Amino acid sequence: MTFVVNSISNNVVCSGPYAGSSENGVFVAVDVSVQTSPNMLNSDLIENFNIDAGGFTAIGPDGVTSNVSPYTAASLSCLSEAELLPTTIGPGENAKGKVLLDLQSPSGTLVLEDWWTDSAWEWTYPG
Repeated sequence: MTFVVNSISNNVVCSGPYAGSSENGVFVAVDVSVQTSPNMLNSDLIENFNIDAGGFTAIGPDGVTSNVSPYTAASLSCLSEAELLPTTIGPGENAKGKVLLDLQSPSGTLVLEDWWTDSAWEWTYPG
C-alpha cells in the first residue's frame, strides 16, 4: 500500500446536504491518493485499508497537542460523499479523496498514526 498527501487546505467550503459549522473551530481537508497491492492483506484481522480523521492528531502553532478529537459529527457531514476518501479501500484498489478534520487551529502540524504498522507521518498545515 502506498499513499500520498496531495494537499492540505483550511479553505474548506462545505457541500454536503447536512453541512454545519465546525465544532472545534476550523475544517481542514487532507487530500489523499491511495494505491493498494492486490496481495496487501494476508490476515484474517485486516480486510481493508482506511485513513480517517480518528487517526490524526493536531499540534497547534504554539507546539501544544490538541486534546479534542478531529473526528466530529460536523466533519462527517460537511463534504459530499463523492469528495471524501472511501472509508474502506480493498486490495488492488486506487482511491482519491479528502479526509476532513475538525480542528482548533487553522495552522500547525498534523500527525497520522497507524497502529497496525507502528508507523507515523507528519505534515505542516495548511500545506
